[in-house]
Amino acid sequence: MNNKTTEHIRCADCEFARPDKSASSRTWTAFECGNDESEYHRCLLNFTPNGDKQPRITWTGCELGERRQSL
Repeated sequence: MNNKTTEHIRCADCEFARPDKSASSRTWTAFECGNDESEYHRCLLNFTPNGDKQPRITWTGCELGERRQSL
């Protein structure tokens, strides 16, 4: 089932947001965009524009995201 929509899906709610082990540390987990169609592909999603680490995914998202399914 394809969940693409014309609305922006926040990166924190997107199926494609995934942990990036190579950019993470022992006390902090980096998340990247795994959607190769998105302009954010392979971007780290919990960094500020100044390069500061954030505890949560803070990026606003894009129209190519797919909302995570609830269990």
